[in-house]
Amino acid sequence: MPARPIVATCRRLRRGVASLVVVVLLLAAMAAATLFVNRSLITEQGTSANQYRATLAMEAAEAGIQWVTAMLNKIDKVNASCGSSTASADQRFRQKYLTTDIDTGIISVGTGVVHAACVGSQNTLGWVCSCPAAGTAPSPSATAPASGYQPSFAIAFQATTTPGAVRVVSYGCTGPITSATCGGDAAATVTVVLGSVSALPTPPAAALTARGSVSVGSAALGVINGDPSTNGITINAGLSINAPNARLVTVPGTPPQATLVGNDPSIRNTTEDQMFTSFFGMTKESYRQLSTVKVINCPVGGCTETTITDAYAEGARLFWINGDLNMNANITIGSETDPILMVVSGNVGMQGDLRIFGLIYSEEITWDNTGGGSALLQGAAISEGNYTGNGTPDYLYDPRVIRRLRLENGNFARVPGSWRDF
Repeated sequence: MPARPIVATCRRLRRGVASLVVVVLLLAAMAAATLFVNRSLITEQGTSANQYRATLAMEAAEAGIQWVTAMLNKIDKVNASCGSSTASADQRFRQKYLTTDIDTGIISVGTGVVHAACVGSQNTLGWVCSCPAAGTAPSPSATAPASGYQPSFAIAFQATTTPGAVRVVSYGCTGPITSATCGGDAAATVTVVLGSVSALPTPPAAALTARGSVSVGSAALGVINGDPSTNGITINAGLSINAPNARLVTVPGTPPQATLVGNDPSIRNTTEDQMFTSFFGMTKESYRQLSTVKVINCPVGGCTETTITDAYAEGARLFWINGDLNMNANITIGSETDPILMVVSGNVGMQGDLRIFGLIYSEEITWDNTGGGSALLQGAAISEGNYTGNGTPDYLYDPRVIRRLRLENGNFARVPGSWRDF
């Protein structure tokens, strides 16, 4: 009889050991599952962090492309910090780093691996940038954040063999960057080709063009066009040309009077808007909205030459002038190597010994220079209406001035299909 409790006790012990083994096995399985889940979570967190850094660098590189496009289309001159400047020694962003051969249209770039750079700033919640002289490494300075990343980008230009095009390389980084090498833990490179949209795709063929008539009476107006590619046309008018005493100079071997093209139906039968589009390749409203065009709203009585010279000193070269423009001063506006293009929605009235390098497009043009002197427009003039005047101002058709306006002042835009991130 006493053996029974011992047997029962042994059975209970065996069952207890079996339960313990099962519990231990279950705990081990749960621990393994937990370790596997934690390992997967750690891996996913690492992958997510890497993706975040890579995306941040890529977005910084893309921001660099957007920034440099805006800077190339910026009207104002820029200083070493890429801000607007009125200092005479400063230049526009495109002038600082790009040079266009006006004979071929090929754009060459300034020396240096990297030309400009920007670093994210925690203080200003924006970019702190550096635009040094060509050949000098950029050095943007911004306060580093206490923790986290400091996205930045560096910009380099590369020449192409396509006229009017330049390749832009943007190096993005999660830390400060002043060269093609990223100082952070993630980097990205984006390249794109930017093409310049000409500010004057179809230039005039004459020194003086009018949709209406040209009438100067007995004045000895001077009109010179020695460019063989335009057949040396001096005056082109939709209606009559009344300039019996005009001083005409054209290509050798061509009778001067033969260069007066009047009653031309090709311009007489166009509307004002059609005439504008034929030269500029776009509507007036589209042209006025170009980022490279300085829009000036004139007061009652019109703008003066001071309005133009002040804006020119700030970097503007293409103008849209709402209202009349009255210039009466013995000054020089523009230069052979840096001309000006003015589109005037009203009338242009000129007096005195003005010297203008560029092109004037207006509803009507009048030049009163009865005092004599050396009044000169070197480039070309276009009137949607009539041209009147007296005195002896000279209109000199200058193909190199025209080419500079066509090639050096247009808007830059992305060339489709040129974007690369490898």
